[in-house]
Amino acid sequence: MSLKLEPLNASVLTNMEFGQLMNRHNEDLATIAPAMLTDAPYNNYVRQITTKSATYQKGLAQVQKNEETDKIALLDGVRDKSVNAFSRALKLYDLSDEPKEVEASKALGILLRTFKDLAILNYEAESIGIDKLVSELESDKYASHVALLNIGRYVTRMKVSNENFKTLFGNRMVTGAMTESYDLKVIRKEMLKLYSDFTLYVLAMAKTEDAPPLFITALTLLNTARKYYADLLARRVAVKEVKEKQSV
Repeated sequence: MSLKLEPLNASVLTNMEFGQLMNRHNEDLATIAPAMLTDAPYNNYVRQITTKSATYQKGLAQVQKNEETDKIALLDGVRDKSVNAFSRALKLYDLSDEPKEVEASKALGILLRTFKDLAILNYEAESIGIDKLVSELESDKYASHVALLNIGRYVTRMKVSNENFKTLFGNRMVTGAMTESYDLKVIRKEMLKLYSDFTLYVLAMAKTEDAPPLFITALTLLNTARKYYADLLARRVAVKEVKEKQSV
């Protein structure tokens, strides 16, 4: 019987796909009868792959957690707009024909200018700045001006958007401080090397004369999963080629 290892360029799989491939191998190889697991090098390879797979999964979770960065940037943009909205609403009263409204607008304008460039401050500094601005606007000194100009909703908008931002940013900071850091690129590189060594070892042992059933079984299980992902990559390439031809 001619034995071979199903061709698969695992390095071009996405991070998630590679993790799923390792999980599939771990699950499949775990079905081999314990009585067959008499080869020390084989068992050592499987233990290493299982351990590194667990670390790899944690690295994947970390990458997904870091996607919160986009959400944080989005909420920062929302609060920047809320500050800008308050500023624009205030400027409308500079041209009011009511002296008291003009006076109130000027007083609030002077206050706002002490908080200029909030949008370009770092995240935490901007949070503190908006907190202070809102606190001043709600104080006895300025609350009557806000009420006179009927722009309380813009103050509330700043307050709410800033609180929403601080909640997400704070949760991320706490989670980050309590979470181990994983370099997914390095872990994957190590796993690819280990995986390659393992599959070549299984293939070599399966080809030996009077090869133990363990290696024939393991090779069959490895090839089943490898073919699935090889076919997945082949379909992906085919779709890409069709799209390229259509765009010509």
